[in-house]
Amino acid sequence: MSEMQNAGKLKNVFLERISHEIRTPMNSIIGLAYLSKENIDNTKQVLENLDKIEKSAQFLRSFMDDILNLSRLESGRVACNKEEIFFHRFLEEVTEQVKNRAKQKQIQFFMETRGGLEQKYYFDGEKLKEALINILQNAVKFTLAGGRIDFIVELVKDGVESGTFRFEVRDTGVGMAPEFLEKAFDAFEQEGERGATLYGGIGLGLTIAKNIIEFMNGKITVYSRKGIGTTVVAVVELDKVKSDGGSLPELEKKDFDFTGKRALLVEDNDINVELMKNILVHKNFEVDVAFDGKEGVDHFLNQPSGHYDVILMDIRMPVMDGLTAAKMIRESSHPDSKKIPIIAMTANVFEEDVKKSYGAGMNAHLSKPVNVRQLYGLLQKQIS
Repeated sequence: MSEMQNAGKLKNVFLERISHEIRTPMNSIIGLAYLSKENIDNTKQVLENLDKIEKSAQFLRSFMDDILNLSRLESGRVACNKEEIFFHRFLEEVTEQVKNRAKQKQIQFFMETRGGLEQKYYFDGEKLKEALINILQNAVKFTLAGGRIDFIVELVKDGVESGTFRFEVRDTGVGMAPEFLEKAFDAFEQEGERGATLYGGIGLGLTIAKNIIEFMNGKITVYSRKGIGTTVVAVVELDKVKSDGGSLPELEKKDFDFTGKRALLVEDNDINVELMKNILVHKNFEVDVAFDGKEGVDHFLNQPSGHYDVILMDIRMPVMDGLTAAKMIRESSHPDSKKIPIIAMTANVFEEDVKKSYGAGMNAHLSKPVNVRQLYGLLQKQIS
């Protein structure tokens, strides 16, 4: 078989897998929506259906994020966004959702830190968090009820300007056969034809983790014995932050109230307009709507100073796109042109898209589908 034919075959297999993983939850969403309409007076049934629809939609979002992240990492279209991070808070965020899932499966979960950890380090927290969560979720996925997972974070080398960390995840799960270990980091690989059916997932967790760890100039290794369990070890060097006497930031607010605040929503899709308007009104925002970038600019320019507290801007729109609209607002002579927060809300999710948003003068970039609590938190931060 020629290289071209082999590449074509791999592409077809990839597309078939993508199609399957999208159509399966979509079938659930469409079917459950139909059943909800048919049983609209049965509140209990409808609420159960909505919970299942939400879970299917979350799977779809996670799946698409995984595909895009893998594409970015493998193509090199990714940047390292380092920032000062409170390390213990970082570890709490990594383990929070994994602990809940382990508890649901009746799996014991333990975390241990070793070595004299600094309060803060300087690194790309989002990427390392994604890698570690993928490794931990993989452990939960392949560990049965009554099993155990250990997450050990050890400072193995304490330098003057950096620390070398060893992140180890041990599980007592189903393990892998020796011949499969070579494929453990390959995309869509799960041992046995029924792997995805029995344990869930799509076989991208370790692939993404490996790409991220290597992107951070680290190393990842997997050890496993069939029927005994698996251990994944990632070693990464993190830069130190000079002590500034800072304390941990306040925890995220649990409730939000935007009474007296007005938002300009610039969005061309009718369903998204209805959805976002209801989300904003739910927390007492007053909302004006513009259906393209030009209309959004006109809305802003025709109002006095202080009329709007924030602008939520789609990117791809007819007449005028969101990037051009944001630039026009920033370059205008309106008294609020330089200080009004502009937040991009878009399906454009690559890092170059984020850079374009900031380059156009926007204050933040949220990808669709929007995480509602993340949106409220960002609005609170930008407006205050």
